Amino acid sequence: FDMNMFFQSLLSKLMKEYLEGFTIRDEYTLHELFAYTPGFNPQKRHPPKPRSDFAVMKGNKVICLLDAKYRDLWETKLPREMLYQLSIYAVSGIGNSTAKIMYPSMSPAAKLQKIDIKNPATGIKHAEVMLQPVSLPLVAKLIGFSGKENSKVQEYIKQIVFSG
Repeated sequence: FDMNMFFQSLLSKLMKEYLEGFTIRDEYTLHELFAYTPGFNPQKRHPPKPRSDFAVMKGNKVICLLDAKYRDLWETKLPREMLYQLSIYAVSGIGNSTAKIMYPSMSPAAKLQKIDIKNPATGIKHAEVMLQPVSLPLVAKLIGFSGKENSKVQEYIKQIVFSG
C-alpha cells in the first residue's frame, strides 16, 4: 500500500471539495522550465519536466504550487532532495515564489516552518519553501462533522493551503 499516494489523494479530495473559488490541478507539470542548450544535446534527449503534486489556480492563474509528502517533517529532518525539489518549484516563476510541502503530523505542537532561498552573494531573498503540517487527528474530527460544521473543514483547508 502506497501511503504517499493515499495522502496525496486525500489532500486532493479535501482541496477540491473545500477550497471554493479555486481549481486544483493534480500533477501539474512545469513545461519549459528546463531546456537543453541548442547544439549541446547530442543524444536528442527530452529535457526534464518537474511536476508538483498540485497547482492551486484562480481562473487560469497559478496561485501556488504544493507537494504532498507522507513523512512527518516535524519529527524528522527535511531531506535535501525534497528541499531541492521544492526549491525548483519556488524559483520557477510560477505562482507566488513559494512552494509548500504538506505533510501529515500527529503532533499538536507541529507548526508551519519556512526556509528562505537567498542569493548567497547579496543575502536577498528570492523565494521560500514552506513545510506545512496537516493534523490528521483534526482532519478526522472535522470531516466527521456534518451540515454547517463543514465551514470548519473549509477554514482548516484554506489555512493549511494559504498560510504563510
